[in-house]
Amino acid sequence: MRIRNWFIGAIAGLSLLGMVGCSNNGSTQDVNQNQGNETGGAEKPYKISLMFNYDIAPPENNSEVVKIIENYTNTKLDLQAVPDSTRAEKFNVMVASGDLPTAIKSFYSTAEVNAIKDGLFWEIGPYLDDYPNLSSINDLVYDNLKVDGKVYGIPSVRDLARNTFVYRKDWLEKLGLPEPKTLDDFYTMVHAFATEDPDGNGKDDTYGLIENDGLFNMDMITAYFGAPNQWGVEDGKLFPSFTTDAYLEALQFYRKLYDEKLINQDFAITSRDLWFNIWKSGKAGAMRQITANGLVRQQEAQKIDPEAEVGMVSLLEGPRGKMIYSERGSNGFFLISKKAVKTEEELKRVLTFFNQLMDKDMSDLFNWGIKDKTYTLENGKAKYLEGDAFSKLIQPYGQLAVGDIVKNSTPGVLDPLHEQAVEMNAENEKAAVADPALTLDSPTSNEKKAQLDKIIADARIKFIMGDIDEAGWAKAIEDWKKNGGQDIIEELTAAYEQSQS
Repeated sequence: MRIRNWFIGAIAGLSLLGMVGCSNNGSTQDVNQNQGNETGGAEKPYKISLMFNYDIAPPENNSEVVKIIENYTNTKLDLQAVPDSTRAEKFNVMVASGDLPTAIKSFYSTAEVNAIKDGLFWEIGPYLDDYPNLSSINDLVYDNLKVDGKVYGIPSVRDLARNTFVYRKDWLEKLGLPEPKTLDDFYTMVHAFATEDPDGNGKDDTYGLIENDGLFNMDMITAYFGAPNQWGVEDGKLFPSFTTDAYLEALQFYRKLYDEKLINQDFAITSRDLWFNIWKSGKAGAMRQITANGLVRQQEAQKIDPEAEVGMVSLLEGPRGKMIYSERGSNGFFLISKKAVKTEEELKRVLTFFNQLMDKDMSDLFNWGIKDKTYTLENGKAKYLEGDAFSKLIQPYGQLAVGDIVKNSTPGVLDPLHEQAVEMNAENEKAAVADPALTLDSPTSNEKKAQLDKIIADARIKFIMGDIDEAGWAKAIEDWKKNGGQDIIEELTAAYEQSQS
């Protein structure tokens, strides 16, 4: 069965087959662009061009999926999809030429933010209240997309706090340990995984926690110790998370894991691919993942040990309480071009289209596909058909989806780990801490971020491995400040003050 990173909402639904016409949930601001024929007939399909990226297979303009969308929204679509690897280059070419489509899928790059600031795209914030679906999106998701305090993008929503530690639940039960509730419990678990032969082969060959050269687990650990999410605010001034006592305590905890050989000793040269290979080898006790991947990790472990079972834990009680870092809450967003959409009336028609894409019928299309071709209904719940029908028919159009297609679509038949993930994401969101600098701009950071990040990244690894001590860590922070970091602090603080005024 194919596994996907999407989960299911709570509303029952209808089949998409044979759908025609427009949604009843459209905006009250609908307009009749391209309307009527000479004899006063029905409104003509509204032409919309869309640029977005694809990962594997490109979409086709005349496919069955496109025709369903066009019939539902009364539009004629021109899909200008580009490979993900060339998306940034294509965007720059379009901006330079001024030849922009109706809407472009953006991912908040510096070039895209600059184009917004240059006035190439419509500010949509003042219009959202007129569109029930668009206005139902979590305000924090919109806040995380703001440029100079204004909303320009229609987001493809995903959970705000979806990180977790997956761990070998079967090992935990074999060793007689309870599911971890605190950071101390977590340490006890990874210690036992590394030292008590949980796979029962009589060898000292298992890891408690596996790590890679990017210190992928680190954000979870620093959150458990109470460090801010990338940046903190005190008395109106921003400061980097890595300058806090909590962050240093997290590094000290990590050094302890390393010294006691509870993590792979070669983590500093372990690529992401090799990191996954350790898990697939059946020798890893725990690793950070997104909640959606719990079932995938379990299936990988079961190839080595058919009895393997995965558990997930996100919120652990640390010395300063429970917290987890919030993400942006979206996987890209559509910007509406002022070059192609010249009037407010046209803007409202385009917003109506995106509002309709969030209707339940459209959410079912993106989430489940086409009834009896990619899924069936069992007692009112959707269930994917076996095989690759969904990936062939629907996945090429996945980047078109906006809003939260999971919450807006038919509930489905889910594996218990997927059900746990849905519940866990909702619980995580309650404890999630936002990054106050997420949408703030710093010219120095734009110019020097890569080299400054390397100063801290190298120092973290050296500290964990014992190559530097607390004094060496403090020196790395000072080096970061002297080489442009202090300028970033001041620029972000100024931008923060402006955003609060």
